[in-house]
Formats: sequence, C-alpha cells, structure tokens
Amino acid sequence: MQILNRIYPSFKPITQLKKNNKVKEPLFNSNNFSNLAPLKQDTINFGASYKLNRGLLEVVDIELCNFIYENTDVPAENLRKILRESLSQFVISEKNPDGFIQRISTRIKFPESIREKTAGKLGEAFEKDMSKVFNPKDLNDIKKVCGDIIGARVILRKSELDKTAQIIDALIKKVKTGELKITKIENYVSDDPSSGWKYFREEDLQRLCDAVNETRKTEPPIEIITTKKETGYMALHIDLDLSNPEYKTKNNNYKGEIQILGCDVAKLKDVEDFCYKLKDDKDLHSGNSSYKPFVEYFLKLTGKDHPNAEKNFIEYTKRAYMYQRRKEPVNPSNRKRKDNSLPTISECSMTGKIPEGLDFNVLASLKLYCDKIYEIVSKI
Repeated sequence: MQILNRIYPSFKPITQLKKNNKVKEPLFNSNNFSNLAPLKQDTINFGASYKLNRGLLEVVDIELCNFIYENTDVPAENLRKILRESLSQFVISEKNPDGFIQRISTRIKFPESIREKTAGKLGEAFEKDMSKVFNPKDLNDIKKVCGDIIGARVILRKSELDKTAQIIDALIKKVKTGELKITKIENYVSDDPSSGWKYFREEDLQRLCDAVNETRKTEPPIEIITTKKETGYMALHIDLDLSNPEYKTKNNNYKGEIQILGCDVAKLKDVEDFCYKLKDDKDLHSGNSSYKPFVEYFLKLTGKDHPNAEKNFIEYTKRAYMYQRRKEPVNPSNRKRKDNSLPTISECSMTGKIPEGLDFNVLASLKLYCDKIYEIVSKI
C-alpha cells in the first residue's frame, strides 16, 4: 500500500467509498453445486495478442451482443452438467479430502467483452485475409469467432501426472457419448526445457485427441497444438462446440472453452490478464471508470519514462509463472504452505530492472481496490 500511495497519490482505502448503494440483481445465478460456482467477473482472457483497433467497436452492435449474452443459459448449464458429471468426483470437499481439484468455476462473457473480442477478431481478419472477413452484425458469425463466450476453469490442487490422467479419462467418456464436442486442444507449456512442469503427459493428451477424432467422423481431424507463451503461461485449453439440435435457435451455436491449470498459476493469471489487456490496447471492463486507477498507474510505470519496463515486465512475468508452478498448490484443509503472496520482483531476480511498483503483489492490491469500486458502482 505504501508503494501505491507514493506512486499513485489519489489512491484511497476502499473503506472511504460509499456503501449505501441500492443492490441490483446479481449478474450470475447461484449454483447448487458449490464447487462449480460462477466466477464473479469476466476475468478469463484467452491470450489474444492483437492490438485492438478501437474504431472497429462501432461496427459491432452492442444490442446484438446483449442478446447473445442473455441467451447463454441453456448451453452454459449444459457445460456445467458435463463438468459436474465427469469431474466432481475429483473435487476436494469434506467427504473427499484427498480430491486433487480445488474448484471448478464457470463464467459468461459480458456483452461489452463480446463486442470487444468481435472487434478484435475483425481487425485480425482484415490484416490476414480480406476474403475471410466475417459479418460483425450477424448473430452466428459473432458466436463463431468468439469461442469463449462461455468459459470454465478447472483449478488443480495437485497436478501429479497420474492424477491429471484421470481427468483425461473422465473427459474421454463424455466425448465417446457425444455429450462433449471438442474442437481444439491447445497445451500451453513453458519454453524452458529444464522446467519439467507439465500438467499432462503427451500420451494422455493424444488419447483424448484420438477419442475426439473417432467421434468427429466426416469433420477434419484435430491435432494437439503445443504453444509456448512469451509470458511463460502454462495451462491446457480445450475449445468446445456447445450446439445441440434440441436447443431453441437463440440458445444454439455457442462455443465454449475449458481451462485446466494449477491454483497458484490461476492466481497470477488474474493479475497478468489485466496488464496484458492494457499492453494490447484493450480497455479493462470496456473502459469502466472504476479501473481508471489501474490503467493510469500501470501505463505510467511502463511509459516513456521507463523505456525498458515493458520488455523486462514480460521477463518478470515469465519468471513469476515458473515460480508459481514450482509451488505445489496448498491443501485448503491442511495448510502446509502459509505463503499466499505472488512472486515478488526480488524473488524473480528482477530487482532494479523494473519499477518496484510493478511488483505483482502491488498490482494485485490495486486490482482488488478497483474490483471493489466496480462492484459498488455496478449495484447503483
């Protein structure tokens, strides 16, 4: 907090904010399955690297995005059902203290985020091949290019390869029944060959891929995509087709994504997303003023007064992911590891290379501050 107050003087404790606002209905419905609770916010960023041309936002109809958002209930519940039936047996609980999944969370992309992603994809299409430009005013075209409107995270408490193989086995069963329609498998790994921190064996991923291809019949086969992120991010991403001929037209043709990663990596990812959305010229929550402190603070410390800050921040991020990945996720019922902080600049051997205010713990504090402002003003 001292660093925040020194670099961002207008920072005020959240207790000074008004708390007597009217409460609106929550954006997400509660779920009876406690370990499959909706995320409070649209925090999952799926790694787009494009710089957003903000002028393209005007091309995408926000009312159409609202319509898409409002009709996700059926496919979203179908995804939750699949996850409950296949993976709940592995989730830690009082009855299952040895469960190796810490929690499973789902979320729906907000209309503003759908609009922003559609605009970004349109920009990509213009840059790559004009003949493949989609219609940003067509309902199904938007659903097609926004493959993560409905998302889920499977957060691992333990990540031994024999345990993650059980996740693959459970997913294969759903693939073979036709309930789980996988369209893409992307494995994000470290580019450090000495790390040895894989979430899944190659042969287990190949078993899942083979099962998918056996059920796709006339469709082209999929392959496992191995991606080395510049930031060092590690996770398994699985793209889904959530269409069903029994759904009403307005509830159909949605795409989805499942992310599987360790709890420590997920914690860092939430903060890192914010930073890289700004790097890619994206607005946080589509420009909501609640996030102005974070925007101004981060851009100030990565601006022209700190010419190497952005490059070194990427290296810090990469080292931070490796540091997090080396932590075996804490057991909620037996806290052997009390440390709940994010990797510091010092722990990642980046002291003196980037401003101390870019420490992930400082950024996490400012993000939490903005989150609380957003929560309050959204209830007015």
